[in-house]
Amino acid sequence: MADSRILWIDTHPVTAFFVGAYAYTWIITAPAAFMQESWIPWILIYIGSFGPPVSAAVVTWLRGDDVRAWARQIVRWRVGLSWWVAAFGIPIAIIGVTAVVLAAIGGPVDLEQPTQSPVLIAIVFIFGLTVSGGLNEEPGWRGFAQPYLNERYSALTASLIIGVVWAGWHLPYFLIPITPHSGFTFVNQIGWFVGIVLLSVVLAWAYNGTGSVLIVMVLHAMANTADILLPLAPDLIVVDGVIDETAVGTVVIVQLAVQLLVVVALIAYYGRDSLARGAIPGADDIGRG
Repeated sequence: MADSRILWIDTHPVTAFFVGAYAYTWIITAPAAFMQESWIPWILIYIGSFGPPVSAAVVTWLRGDDVRAWARQIVRWRVGLSWWVAAFGIPIAIIGVTAVVLAAIGGPVDLEQPTQSPVLIAIVFIFGLTVSGGLNEEPGWRGFAQPYLNERYSALTASLIIGVVWAGWHLPYFLIPITPHSGFTFVNQIGWFVGIVLLSVVLAWAYNGTGSVLIVMVLHAMANTADILLPLAPDLIVVDGVIDETAVGTVVIVQLAVQLLVVVALIAYYGRDSLARGAIPGADDIGRG
């Protein structure tokens, strides 16, 4: 029985990885849904969030592949200056264009607001790089699933598959009262889902062009950090203590439109098959190299 299970994992590594990531995260995180806010549920949430890299490491090991070769992607930093500029700059550019468009159409922004302090920006970035999207997710989604799926599908299709699975993996966070996701309005929920699928395409482009999980971690962390730079006008978002769904919807639609333009531009320039000119190692190379 054990041998047959290992054989199934060997022939279905991506499915095994997805199942493992969901199981680890959902089982560890689930108790937090029934707890009052304290440090205990947050510990469960953040330990549970490491489901993707834990599952990727276990599947790699069970297949007899080199876990260290897979892990080395996390510290691969020699990718060229242009990729570092892209990782830091694209999310900021998306937010900047979004803010300008919202201001032009009379959206709920205030361009005269004081900018966020560098210290806060740095804290949010480091948080995102480690336990809120970077190290706790990308070694799995991009560092493991992406190269395997690239062998079977176009890079675009592979990134969309990962995007949908990745979005579904977050489901417990919408059910735990203390998390920000649980407070999303319906418009925000729809926008978040579409946004994460679009982000998956951009992250696939960065990974396929570099073979670096580190550059993807930085891009992911910057995408999360850039959100706090959008100069929303609080008095136009919340009116008389009630969230204005129209205002929220306007922000969501504009930001998604800008993200979609970036995705379309990447596909048009690089092609749906590779999404980048550079070639990443094959799945076997990542596992055994």
